[in-house]
Amino acid sequence: MNKSIIFAAALAVSAGVANAQITPNSVWYDGDSKITCKSVSGNTINCDLDLWGEDSEKFTLTKTAENKFSVKGSAEYSSFERKKLAEYRVVDGNKLLIFKDSKGNILETFEYSDDVDMWEPYILKGYNYILNGEYVDESGTKYSIDGDEFVMGSKVMNFSLDPEQYYLMEMSDDNYYWWKVSTTGINIYRSVDGEYGREPGALWHKLKNVSPNGRWEFLTSDIVPGNAMWRFNSELIRLMRNEIYARHGYVFNSADLKTYFGKQPWYKPLNNNAAVKLSAIETLNVEILKGNIVAREGTDDEEIEEGLK
Repeated sequence: MNKSIIFAAALAVSAGVANAQITPNSVWYDGDSKITCKSVSGNTINCDLDLWGEDSEKFTLTKTAENKFSVKGSAEYSSFERKKLAEYRVVDGNKLLIFKDSKGNILETFEYSDDVDMWEPYILKGYNYILNGEYVDESGTKYSIDGDEFVMGSKVMNFSLDPEQYYLMEMSDDNYYWWKVSTTGINIYRSVDGEYGREPGALWHKLKNVSPNGRWEFLTSDIVPGNAMWRFNSELIRLMRNEIYARHGYVFNSADLKTYFGKQPWYKPLNNNAAVKLSAIETLNVEILKGNIVAREGTDDEEIEEGLK
């Protein structure tokens, strides 16, 4: 029997989920990037990483243990410089290829798809996670964003997001606007013509998130999309990570977290942190968000652990 077939079959048995392994021609997305596993040679899987709008990069996964791999990029300046380890994991039915640094911190998470044309939907899904919610502006006018619908008071407008222009939105009023995440919500700017195309202009609306069930409710049921997280700064990532705990009534020691979550109407502290139990998806999201902070800060996880919770 062909060695490639034997190795692919071994992966399928070890993970215990049929037709969902790191096999030749399998495709994985994280939003901004797509991985295609091309072929298997012995214990090594040959893959391509495609970044949105850029040339592809070849890399290999070499099996080191059950569902675990070492990672090696082929380019001189490789996207895999910090990605030393990889793991195949199934979480609540989601088949994942998880990349980690040498210390085991999650740097990127890719989701398996049987559709090779899912790139743009994955990008837009990440944007929707960021934008969806209920808001209020400085004047008290209420807004809501849900999918492709932007509601401003009694006025309803549809909008579209451009996968190639991360922060650009086109409204059904035929105007373009730029959005940027803030500590309290989203700021939206008018678009103006600049030297190199459209650029952010004057602030249009400063929106404060007032969603009754919390700003990032999706963290309890959906895996954090990689492309979405780089639209947040470290302060917001920290709040996101701790919102997962807060939803279970976790009592915080850090004064700023006590103050922040104490103002949330949905937060009900239990005064018994030992009783806090996270779901499989929540546990993974905590790992992803922690790894995101480590990656951007460039510090060891021990140095930021106190700041994480």
